[in-house]
Amino acid sequence: MSTTKLSPNQSAANIVNELIAVKAGERVVVVSDGESPAEMVAALVSELRAVGAEYAVMEQPVRAPHEKNVLHPAIERGLDEADILIGITMSSGAPVYNANVKRLLKAGTLRVMSLAMRDLDTLTAGGATADYRAVRADGERLAKIWSEGSVMRITSDAGTDISAPIASDDAIIECGYVHEAGFMAGCPDGEVSSRPVEGTASGVFVIDGPGAVIGKPEGPIRVYVDKGKVTAIEGDCPQAEQLREIIATVENADHVAEFGIGLNPASRPDGRFQEVKKRRGQVHIALGDNIYYGGTVKSNVHMDMVVTNPTVTLDDRLLVDRGRVILD
Repeated sequence: MSTTKLSPNQSAANIVNELIAVKAGERVVVVSDGESPAEMVAALVSELRAVGAEYAVMEQPVRAPHEKNVLHPAIERGLDEADILIGITMSSGAPVYNANVKRLLKAGTLRVMSLAMRDLDTLTAGGATADYRAVRADGERLAKIWSEGSVMRITSDAGTDISAPIASDDAIIECGYVHEAGFMAGCPDGEVSSRPVEGTASGVFVIDGPGAVIGKPEGPIRVYVDKGKVTAIEGDCPQAEQLREIIATVENADHVAEFGIGLNPASRPDGRFQEVKKRRGQVHIALGDNIYYGGTVKSNVHMDMVVTNPTVTLDDRLLVDRGRVILD
């Protein structure tokens, strides 16, 4: 875990020059909302100006929990003319999980850097300070192993035991670098993930780390799954009730959308969920939309939920042993 602290300008310089490698004349759209960290937005604009990018900053409204993947239509259409999207919305992951963004990624016309739902501290300390070349190398090794497997099982001492056939041919490496069109990364970053085959995930997972929308639960939340959908949620904390409400009111929010393994050794265990889910050896399981992961299920939410100190097997191969990643 890193104790280094970057200034907003240092972090922005790393993102623009190293991780994205923005070139003069490239068309960059920065999507923010009313809760985005203003210092970081300003630092990004300063760096984009310095490299000679053709940039635009577009702010949309703060999004409620039931509309986390909604982009303003003008932003959606404007992205057809962009080379790079930097999403720094604080209230939603729309710049990442919007269906039109996935279409442009698939078409190979856009590359995306996600800074969504990250505060200034998350963007300047902890996982943001990692050696991303080393993280990327581990991501490539894990993705190769992932691509050779078929069934993933995730367990934990807290009671998680969920499994599913996975889309092993579509493992996604998100390890900071996004130099080519058609790809997405984030900061902080460091994970490999893919979707469970639709309609197959079964078992239970226990949310004992932070989650999108709900934050860190005051007590463990048990989520029961059958045939790829949530069937019951147990937990007495306010976060469990919030999750139950979202599942009940948002279309396809009950769908198991993603399994992901974190790889970032600099990520702190007590940060925001966007940092904790990238922490080396932690697992996140997402509910809702899986379009970005190559699936067919659309939803206005994609909610990553962290399972701490997990054990992960892929067929007969041990990938994570109680939070320790095994790549050898």
